[in-house]
Amino acid sequence: MAEKKRKKKRKLRTWVKVVLVLLCACMIWAIARPFLQKEEHATLQNETVTKEYVTDTDVTIMIDAGHGGMDGGATSLSDKSEKDYTLEYAKQIGTDIQKLNPNIKVAYTRESDEVPWENVYSANYELDDLNGRTRVLNVANPDYILSVHFNSREDASEYGYESYVRGSDSASDTIYTYIAKNLEAIPWSKNNGCWSTEGYPLQIVDLVQSPSMLLELGYLTNKNDVDALDNESTKDKICMAIAKAYCQYIKDNPRASQRQDLTEIKNIPEEILPDDLKEPYKQKQAEREAQEQAQKNEQAAQAAQSAPAQ
Repeated sequence: MAEKKRKKKRKLRTWVKVVLVLLCACMIWAIARPFLQKEEHATLQNETVTKEYVTDTDVTIMIDAGHGGMDGGATSLSDKSEKDYTLEYAKQIGTDIQKLNPNIKVAYTRESDEVPWENVYSANYELDDLNGRTRVLNVANPDYILSVHFNSREDASEYGYESYVRGSDSASDTIYTYIAKNLEAIPWSKNNGCWSTEGYPLQIVDLVQSPSMLLELGYLTNKNDVDALDNESTKDKICMAIAKAYCQYIKDNPRASQRQDLTEIKNIPEEILPDDLKEPYKQKQAEREAQEQAQKNEQAAQAAQSAPAQ
């Protein structure tokens, strides 16, 4: 009899254990379910976003992180150099572009503080840096160039973002409208507009073959801009907004972009030209000079004919 009772007790304990295990499993599921659903929703959302921008293309975007090496650029109110901001944002934008459309190739002028073309002994460091940077861009000859910078002013109330493009560069101009729309949706700072370099020449924009945009993403001398730029969440939103703009434009225009013919531009420093353009540029320059001289000779002859006889 005692043996039967002991068996009953063992069966009861097993039953209780089963119930407890089931209860624990239900509680764990109840706690974990919202997180799993959230993760599943985020995964589905990311897949949807990625599919939205994917298109069959072989275009390349080259992202230039402004400054670097000896050139720190402006210093923010949080005591951080512009060159560090530009590198962080440039690399994040590139990563986001490839997340949205893995078919787009992304390249960088620099991927660290090391600047391959830097000459620390240069008598004109700023010009040599521009020439070296521009040559890298022209040799690579990507479909689009994005040069990332940040502004600064003595007036600490100045804030917002803006861009500079060539007057004839409709591609970069359109991409900026997409960027501005996406940044306004965050919302991020203030849109100060897209400016033509016709009145404010910039070598990194005007003396490259590719459609090129110099983008100033905020003011390092404005507290609100700096606080936001230092925030990881805001940085992620800004970079994704820019990445979406490029991916949207490329989805609508998947073929190679229209290049600028550098041989048509006067007085380009030879060192910024790729090797295959140096000789054609010299020939074009010689033709241009000959035409200009012929025009001068013709004008001089006409002036001589119309002059009154002595």
